[in-house]
Amino acid sequence: MDMFNELMKEVLKEEEKQREIVQQIETMKFPYKNILYKVYIQGKSLVKVADEMGYSYVQICRNHGIALNIFDEKTKDDMKWYWMIV
Repeated sequence: MDMFNELMKEVLKEEEKQREIVQQIETMKFPYKNILYKVYIQGKSLVKVADEMGYSYVQICRNHGIALNIFDEKTKDDMKWYWMIV
C-alpha cells in the first residue's frame, strides 16, 4: 500500500506540472500557442501541425523555435517571482 501511495503522489505531481505547462502555453499568442499545444499536449508532429495550420514545414520549425524561446522566457520570469516569495 505504501508503494501505491508513493506512485499516486508522483502521478499527482506530474499532473500538476502538466497543468502549469498548459496554463503557461495558454498565455501565449497565436501561432505560438497553437504550435506548442498541438506538439506537446496533443502529441502531433511538426509535419502534421504545419499541414493543419496551413504553414510550410520550414515555417512551422522556425515558429516552433520562437515559441520555445518565448515559453522559456515566460517560465524564467515566473520562476523569478516564485523564488522571491518562497
